[in-house]
Amino acid sequence: MPAARTVRLPRRAAFTLLELLVVMGILLVLAVLTAFSVGKVTSDAKLANATNTLVAMLGNARAIAIRDNAYVMVTFRVAPDRRARAVPRDPPAVQVVTARWTGEVVTVNTPLPNPNPPVPGGVVAEPIADDVFADRFVPVPGVPTRELPGGIMVGGPAFGFVTDASVGRNDRWWRTLPRFAGTLNLAAIPPTFAPNLARTELGWGIGVLFGPDGRVLSRNPQQVLEVVTSAGGNQNAYVKSFVDFDGNGFPNRGSTNVFGSGPNNVDFFIYDEPLDEPLVDYVPYLAVFNEAEARKLYNASTWQGTGAGAIGNNGNPSLRVRDQSSFIDEQSDRITFNRYTGVPGVVPK
Repeated sequence: MPAARTVRLPRRAAFTLLELLVVMGILLVLAVLTAFSVGKVTSDAKLANATNTLVAMLGNARAIAIRDNAYVMVTFRVAPDRRARAVPRDPPAVQVVTARWTGEVVTVNTPLPNPNPPVPGGVVAEPIADDVFADRFVPVPGVPTRELPGGIMVGGPAFGFVTDASVGRNDRWWRTLPRFAGTLNLAAIPPTFAPNLARTELGWGIGVLFGPDGRVLSRNPQQVLEVVTSAGGNQNAYVKSFVDFDGNGFPNRGSTNVFGSGPNNVDFFIYDEPLDEPLVDYVPYLAVFNEAEARKLYNASTWQGTGAGAIGNNGNPSLRVRDQSSFIDEQSDRITFNRYTGVPGVVPK
């Protein structure tokens, strides 16, 4: 008989422990890069969505101004909770509001009179109680407010930020809405919110004003008011605008005075409580940015608190204004307006 033959099977290849570790490391790196890319895409999508929403609302407000031969403003406020107007949304969101000028000019401390019979659209004649007056705007009926995605905020140039040494320097800084802090009481009916100004981040009211021809304006040319001030008093007289959300005829400055014993009028310029109706600064362009991303780069705890240091003075901005301005300069979409037509357009970041 022939001798038995030995058949040798081929040796199976196998991964060594080192090779497995290398492969796992590569997969981990790919997973991190994928997560980062997805996060970046999501962040960019939120910003693009907010910018497109705002451009659409600006275009709609311009169309209303032309259609109604009116002065129409797009402005912003911190979105209230659906349970109560006095409770801010958590997480915070920006609400875009379209409002129309009523033709009235009021003093900030005086409610509208109630003539009998009423005089619709008439300019209110008030005794001069102070040197701050306001064009009264109301939300346009039938035009819903829109909320921007969470974490997205809108800013405007701080041309009226401070005075004196800041002349010619204000275009370096940006104004934004506040971020409220306080105590929420859900047991109350309706729920209540007690502001904590030591932890609140102060903000301002900004808006874009469209005239009857659709162009963007820096002031209301039909609002003419002569203010006589005493020789020993403040020689600066302000006429701005506000949106009368509660319908009582004059702006609400909240229950607290930011500057303690300082001039009460200052508080009408500051947005620091959910029910505030701050005086609005008209701006010629806007910035839309991811404020949640900005908080990851800066120490947001330094943005809190009240007083002159939280506002800035003589060209020296507060830390919040400085940090957010730096972020906006690098990471924002800009919305500008055609000089002759007022049509909005986007300048990408």
